Amino acid sequence: MKIRRVTIIILLNLILLTNMTYAKYRYYFEETIIELTRNANAPICNISYSTEEITNQNVIVTITSNKEIEQVSGFELSEDKKILTKEVIENESKNITVRDFSGNCTQLEYQVNNIDKEAPEIIGCEDGKTYFAPLMIDYKDNQEIKNVSIEKYQDKLTLEYQNIYYDCADLYGIGRTKSQIEIKVKEHPFGTKRYKYYINDELYATTSEKQYIFTKLNKGTVYKVKVQAIDSLGNVLDEKEMVAKTSYYNTIISSKTKQDWKAEINEIDDSVSKISYAVWNIYDEKNTIWQNAQIVNQKAQIDFTPFCVSLYPAYVIHAYLYDTNNEVMDIIEFSIDFATNYEKKEKKEENLYEIIEAGNYQIKVTDFAGNETSCHIKIE
Repeated sequence: MKIRRVTIIILLNLILLTNMTYAKYRYYFEETIIELTRNANAPICNISYSTEEITNQNVIVTITSNKEIEQVSGFELSEDKKILTKEVIENESKNITVRDFSGNCTQLEYQVNNIDKEAPEIIGCEDGKTYFAPLMIDYKDNQEIKNVSIEKYQDKLTLEYQNIYYDCADLYGIGRTKSQIEIKVKEHPFGTKRYKYYINDELYATTSEKQYIFTKLNKGTVYKVKVQAIDSLGNVLDEKEMVAKTSYYNTIISSKTKQDWKAEINEIDDSVSKISYAVWNIYDEKNTIWQNAQIVNQKAQIDFTPFCVSLYPAYVIHAYLYDTNNEVMDIIEFSIDFATNYEKKEKKEENLYEIIEAGNYQIKVTDFAGNETSCHIKIE
């Protein structure tokens, strides 16, 4: 729009009849003239989305213009009249027209095709039902599955000990290091959301992790360990206590081939005077072999070669650590299996799982959009 000011001069000739003389009068008028020029440039718009990943949430579509625009049906217009937003609750694709206040138009198309609110389906079982083993479980979904978990749970909290002599669990260590105690939850009550780990009645951690390592402990010291299973409301569902004693070595490195097995005990404490170990197969515990492991530079190595792997593939080794008075200070347990097919594999095919052990199970299937389906079953 242009504005200019114009001066108009009007000259009038008038005759005065009384004295027959002429007189000229000049009048000046000023007038403002407005010239309107139309803006012919269409608005330049950019489309963006709150997320372009697969999601089970609504998606916000945002249209940003380089100039003021009019309201578009279904969208919200910002105060500066340059931004349009719309919350899309399901996948859709639409064409819209964006106009500025001069009437110039821009045609746009927005596409939302990443919303997935459909939960996966578990095939082969129903929530709360009881089945006989083995049970085959399958699943399906309209999108790709992210994770399938089959978790066994019990009515009580069960802790897993590693490399210990179980009959002496109240006296000997359950940890692998001389300054650490490692505890692992093997089974838990239904509804467990997190765990509280205590040592000598002092709370060390509250976490959802099923495994915890107590560090900065004194070597060769007896500690009382307690683990609590906690539900979502903070209630204690169950708890277990045990007495543990930290070990007199730092690490154990083991290796196994088809014919033999080796373990190296490292950084053995000076208070350990000797190490001897007993070996027996799990089919004949009476046939026990005793050997000594020499301690050299705070290290000791255990070597074992089975007599007949095909006949006796599984063995147990107890390594006894003695002090200078020939008293047992610690016992380390090793379980060895030379069989090539001893591991149970739950996953048989790409979408097929088999549950072969009795117990209570929670089956959970999650897709990449975050949709989740779960059921709880009992296997007898």
